[in-house]
Amino acid sequence: MVPSAEFDECPLSDLSLWGRVGTFVHHEEQERRFHAGLDPITGEPAPYAGMFG
Repeated sequence: MVPSAEFDECPLSDLSLWGRVGTFVHHEEQERRFHAGLDPITGEPAPYAGMFG
């Protein structure tokens, strides 16, 4: 027998496992932010931007 539980949503479906709220950012906007030295998800300045490229 497989145990089952009732969840409002899949507990593994978002970034809450890592303490981050999932937001949708289009992949082109993520790439633009990355090349601008910003965090692709939050849009905040990335502390390690440009160090490895």
